[in-house]
Amino acid sequence: MKILKTQKKLSCLYPTPKALKDAEIDNVAPYTAKLRSGEAQFQIVYFNIEILERYINNPKYLIIDYGYRGEICLKDEYWSEDQESEYVKNYGMAYKKGESIDRAVAVFLGDLAKLPQRRQLLWKSFEANNQNNYDVAEGFIKNLIYGGWVTTYWIFDAVLEEMKVINDLCSAIGIPGLFNHIYGTFYDEKPDGYSNILLPTLKNYYEFVLVIEKLIVHNISVKTFTKNASMVQAIDRKTDEGFDKGSLAMFEEWIYINVKAEFNINDKIIKPLKNIRKIRQIPAHELYDNVYDISIYEKQKKLMENIYIALKAIRHLFMGHPLAKIVEIPKYLLEEKDIVFY
Repeated sequence: MKILKTQKKLSCLYPTPKALKDAEIDNVAPYTAKLRSGEAQFQIVYFNIEILERYINNPKYLIIDYGYRGEICLKDEYWSEDQESEYVKNYGMAYKKGESIDRAVAVFLGDLAKLPQRRQLLWKSFEANNQNNYDVAEGFIKNLIYGGWVTTYWIFDAVLEEMKVINDLCSAIGIPGLFNHIYGTFYDEKPDGYSNILLPTLKNYYEFVLVIEKLIVHNISVKTFTKNASMVQAIDRKTDEGFDKGSLAMFEEWIYINVKAEFNINDKIIKPLKNIRKIRQIPAHELYDNVYDISIYEKQKKLMENIYIALKAIRHLFMGHPLAKIVEIPKYLLEEKDIVFY
């Protein structure tokens, strides 16, 4: 106490578990009981990823995904002071030690203790068996404890940025943008479902592929290919038989006519885009059994990496046009580093 009196900074004292050993504690609410037993406010508790499905599948809630962490929020129309205490706002993405993809959810003990008893019991039922088996994403601690900036870039945001830059390059060249609609990287500017797959089921994977198909392939504008510009040759919308060509078919025809690349355009750009549509056809035309499969995390990661590579390659090709030099491109896209899949 004498030391504290000489301190000029504010200080706070917490009783130790030893001091609280004989204290009478209400054990009905498990996380409140842990705090009252002297455990740390910022102790991290790990949970099976399935707990988030309780909120994702409830239309009252909004899950905001930043990759390395997320937020659970009540939608405005359902918000009230009573309801606000029903959920944990901040969670971190966690992974089994030694594995880069098997996910769990990390929450501070102090946040769990704020929940009403019945909600604490719900979260308790999803608590991971071996708490020492997990590590939380570094950005979760950096953001919420130290107030620091995360200096890596989520690949989901990089894809959206690449699309915007490609449209800006098109504008500079004098042709309509390659994509009909451009999305922002703020949470309410992104397409619904455009985020990490949390529960690795086949159904969730196919639903994610549908989102990607609409975001990328179905979003390609045929107007881009039907306008002549400086050093750009337009192509016909119609086939020789008088039928409309698809946007992806037009893109393939147009890019081979107008661009010379130092890489294989088919492998880097055309095949990944066609693959999205190919996967999308499976649930559209076939019945399938929904299964839980941890490898779906890797499938989503590979899919996103291929999409990013394809869009980056398109951007590089368009940057080669003399009129495109006026377009300012984010530094991290040019340097092509620190872009990660959480």
